[in-house]
Amino acid sequence: MRSASTSNIRSHSRNSSTASIDASMLCRFGYPTYRQSPTPVPITHGLPMSRAPSAMSHLAPITMPGGHMQSYPQRRRTASPPAVSSRLAQELSCEPTLDFATTTALEYLTAPNPELAITQRTLDAPRGSTPHFWFDIRNVRPWDDFNVATIAAIPELWQLLQTPVGKAMLPEPGKVNTNPENPAQLIEACAMHHAVEVNAALKLAQGEQKHMAMRGLNGSPAASRNQPEFVASYQSDTEKTIYGDGRGRVVGVVQSWEQWNSGMRTGRPAEQMRYLLGLAQVQRFMREHGTRYGFLMTEIEVVCVRAGGPPSWKSSDEGVEGPPLFGFVDVAAPVRIATSSATGSADGVALPPMTAALALWWLHLLARDSPFPQQYHWRLRVGGPAELSRQHVLGERDSWMPKLIQHERREAKRVRGWVLPGDALSKKEGVVAGKGRRGGK
Repeated sequence: MRSASTSNIRSHSRNSSTASIDASMLCRFGYPTYRQSPTPVPITHGLPMSRAPSAMSHLAPITMPGGHMQSYPQRRRTASPPAVSSRLAQELSCEPTLDFATTTALEYLTAPNPELAITQRTLDAPRGSTPHFWFDIRNVRPWDDFNVATIAAIPELWQLLQTPVGKAMLPEPGKVNTNPENPAQLIEACAMHHAVEVNAALKLAQGEQKHMAMRGLNGSPAASRNQPEFVASYQSDTEKTIYGDGRGRVVGVVQSWEQWNSGMRTGRPAEQMRYLLGLAQVQRFMREHGTRYGFLMTEIEVVCVRAGGPPSWKSSDEGVEGPPLFGFVDVAAPVRIATSSATGSADGVALPPMTAALALWWLHLLARDSPFPQQYHWRLRVGGPAELSRQHVLGERDSWMPKLIQHERREAKRVRGWVLPGDALSKKEGVVAGKGRRGGK
């Protein structure tokens, strides 16, 4: 830096500006508020006012060069439109209308269901991609007491079904796609209608704070292990399966009518194998989740299944239930989706028919903490693979079942390491989520 006293360089100076704008130019292009702030004019009290003052009337005129006075333009005030009451005021002025429409859980669960068309495109699982086979089912028995009469025999439950409640407590399911093109759309239709009805009725029966809920599992097609389409449990349940999944008290499988239906049992041997393969799939999921109760659902019907046979008790350890019977299932009578209270009654007079929603609702109530009289507890004590509970069987397979052929034996041996339940423990069977070598805990 240079000092001003020692430098001969001329210091910086600002040129004086000259006035190049006259009064006429300022009057033409100038805006008054840029030059002088408006000052309010005091209002003389006591003088009558013909109209309400505007914001422009409180500004004083500005003196312009040459003696001219510039004032703000006075705009004519237009009359305001007449006051119209708002929509909220109109609603509040009207008397409130309350909806006192009521219904019952029995009417709700026996209402008509949408009828679905047969799924257009289906795809069977590739051979050898699943660890269950049709010959895993050894004994099939009818589940005779799965009917409306059994439900009506419980007075408190039957009274609950007939108690009038507001329709808002039992919401109607939304519209579903009645022409599913693939299994994913079929599963979505079942979830949007049947699961909504069952969950609403379970909430009414068990209370809002703690009730069982039927939820769908959206499994990825590329997953290494397939899972059931539906799993039901309490929100407070924290138990896990040996694979780390949340343990369900009810499991459900959805298949197309052409892949599985109850009429295949009396068909040709190939159809009987398909029928047993569907039951074997449900049994596998029930054993993985450790529950007795499951169901199969198609576009036409719902079939409820109970696995394991009657509870067996260890003689050496009284009070502890023994392993369930492998390959033993109780199959209820099929319930058609089209069945409703408008199609007839169970005995022609008093009891309504068993519908799909009522059957699923009753199946879920069977899996509650405390079993109903003469009903089995939901828990199926299967244990880990090392416990070999699959070796606990009733005896020979039912005589009507097809015979096992040699290539099916080789396929089962290659996929899971064992063929019949009496075979020894296999290394493939023991490796379960990296924990099976230590007993499947």
